[in-house]
Amino acid sequence: MIGSWEGFLDVIGLNKDLRHKADLSILIKFPLAEPKTDLLLCLFDYITGIYGSEKCTILWWYEPGCINGKNISNPYTKMISKDDLIYLQGLWERTAGDYILFLPEEFQGEIDTIDEEDFIGICLTKYTKLLLKTPDANEVLYLRLNS
Repeated sequence: MIGSWEGFLDVIGLNKDLRHKADLSILIKFPLAEPKTDLLLCLFDYITGIYGSEKCTILWWYEPGCINGKNISNPYTKMISKDDLIYLQGLWERTAGDYILFLPEEFQGEIDTIDEEDFIGICLTKYTKLLLKTPDANEVLYLRLNS
């Protein structure tokens, strides 16, 4: 683990045993936080290698709280592939300051927490691997639980 993400595994709600099995690395850097096409295509190559599919489910949050009088406790989700690069580029720019999770396409269900970091920890525990756009949009992290 390197840089400013050194303590991230401590804040995603993993118990001590899982914390010792967890590994975090920077997968791709996005200079100036720009979601350039070549870097996103590279990201999809990693998604295919990690999840075994050219599609994945993305999850993202907007500012926590109330939208149209409704409390938002779970993120928005969408299944995407390389064909959705324009959509992902726009979302990348709109979610500045927030995470985007990249999970296997079979992601389903709601997770009972409103805390983004706890949500990430629960997803890591459930799927053992996940990719995460950092809030500053400069990096995509690869988190995994080793056996």
